[in-house]
Amino acid sequence: MANWKVVKEDTGDAPQKEKKQRVKSKKSKRWIILPVVVIVLAAVAVVWALPHLPVKPQTQNSESYKGVIEMWNVESFEGGVGSRESWLKGRAAKFEKANSGLFVHITTLTLEQLTAKLDAGDSFDMLCFSRGAGVVVQDRLTQIDIDPGAVRDNILLSGQVNGVQYAMPVYAGVYCLFARAEMLPAAQLLTNALTQTYTRKVGKNNVTLSPLITGFTAYNSPLSALAMSGGRGKAVVSDEVTQYEAYEKFLANRTAVTLLGTQRDLYRLSQKEQNGRIETLAFAPLEGYTDLVQYLGISNAAGDKASACSAFVSYLVSEDAQATLVNLCMFSVLEQGFYTTERYSVCEAGLANAYVPNVFGDAEAVARQRQMAIDTLSV
Repeated sequence: MANWKVVKEDTGDAPQKEKKQRVKSKKSKRWIILPVVVIVLAAVAVVWALPHLPVKPQTQNSESYKGVIEMWNVESFEGGVGSRESWLKGRAAKFEKANSGLFVHITTLTLEQLTAKLDAGDSFDMLCFSRGAGVVVQDRLTQIDIDPGAVRDNILLSGQVNGVQYAMPVYAGVYCLFARAEMLPAAQLLTNALTQTYTRKVGKNNVTLSPLITGFTAYNSPLSALAMSGGRGKAVVSDEVTQYEAYEKFLANRTAVTLLGTQRDLYRLSQKEQNGRIETLAFAPLEGYTDLVQYLGISNAAGDKASACSAFVSYLVSEDAQATLVNLCMFSVLEQGFYTTERYSVCEAGLANAYVPNVFGDAEAVARQRQMAIDTLSV
């Protein structure tokens, strides 16, 4: 029998299979390399983007104080409209929302109540106050070591003692002149505020109105605003008239031609003017001076609360908080303007030029200022 040798036919499949395996291997390598490339590119993108992202302010620290900050709010002069205590509480609520476990309790006091509480041994962590209260609490305050940001320098200085900041300005008021335009036009209001009289018929009698009326608190000096804004003339006014009494007498139109009032009168009289309940008014801001400034102080006994108190002070002088003062018809202590209404905008801009006396001045300092104003006006 013949020997047959079986030989397997070479069909060319082997090279094709090898080729397919090489292709498959390359594809596998691509699928491995592609995710790596994507990860690397993503990492590079993150590294580049991080420095360009907006920085969110850090309002909470895990090591910060948790508990209640006791703030006393002492109001010594008229506001604008609405409650200044409510404004503080509104800002405190927003601050608390960003600082879990921290609460600001606010109690509004008169200057007499402040003195009584201190005499009784009660204490505060923070104080919101103005001139008059400053001399009472000066020895109880600690240095405020924060960045004041855009707080106006002239106002900032009024809260310092020997170059150290013990009181941070938080909002301001202004002094203004008002007269019925038919009696004294706006162009002559500042120059004639202390000389212009007017005789009008009241019933069967003629009544001559004196030139000017103004209202006082225990620690303000409205005539300083007139003197330092360029007014001149003999000032014959009673310092026993309150700010509200001066407004009422001006409204009655039987006492004086001109009212030297405040931002509170600006709101009240503007409302009456708009509603047709008073004649057209001449108006002039007194840009040279204001002592209507409210400050924040931190107790030197605040202890572990001091850092949280400082954080709240920083927040209250931030643009976010200061912008809301327009709702009170009060004025920001920042260099930035927030008002668009003409009279308010002019007053706001005028704060840049105002002299602001030191908040820690005592009664004798106020008396000297008042006398100096009278002397200056008479020159």
